[in-house]
Amino acid sequence: MSNEVRQVWWSQPLGYVLWLFITLVCFTLRKRVRGDAERLRSTQSIVALWHNTIFVPCYFYRYVIRGKICMSMLTSASKDGTMLSTVAKSYGMRTVRGSAHRRGAIGFFDMLRELREGMSMCITPDGPKGPCYKCRPGVIKLASTSGLSITPLRFKFGACLRTRTWDRFHIPLPFSRVEMEICPQISVPKDITEEDLASYCSRLEQALGGD
Repeated sequence: MSNEVRQVWWSQPLGYVLWLFITLVCFTLRKRVRGDAERLRSTQSIVALWHNTIFVPCYFYRYVIRGKICMSMLTSASKDGTMLSTVAKSYGMRTVRGSAHRRGAIGFFDMLRELREGMSMCITPDGPKGPCYKCRPGVIKLASTSGLSITPLRFKFGACLRTRTWDRFHIPLPFSRVEMEICPQISVPKDITEEDLASYCSRLEQALGGD
């Protein structure tokens, strides 16, 4: 497992182009939020959502929810992660680089540091390589260690394109409808067992849903 953060010269410029594209598309969307928006806006938590829905969350948190607590996002240490990191930072968010495949341990402790500094943390529990809609235990361990609850976010797209990647990434069509549902929080106890980890992963999968 490498500790290297991969980056090429075009990663950051392309990230700014991607940010502009996302902003323009999201501006046209018919947006709806269900659930306790004030809790998400003002209460520190670990936010979980599926990898194939990450086109819209940064825009939603910045301009729709208007979160009072600064959000940090876990992105992979790959070249694609550099682009996503640039997008997140363009929306005023901070990022942590790492995944189960690269910089895993370092990324975990970096996320703990962000949480201890008062940030909320956004994680895609099935990213960056899947399987799609399968929760890895990292987010559960982070909640257990930090003592913070997990807030699942479920997104529903009225009309969207789906790529041929492993997660069938969702790109909403301009002027279509997108709904963000803020699901009830999941609290994870300290010192959970491996059996408990599997149970909480299953519980988070059910909360986030799928196609």
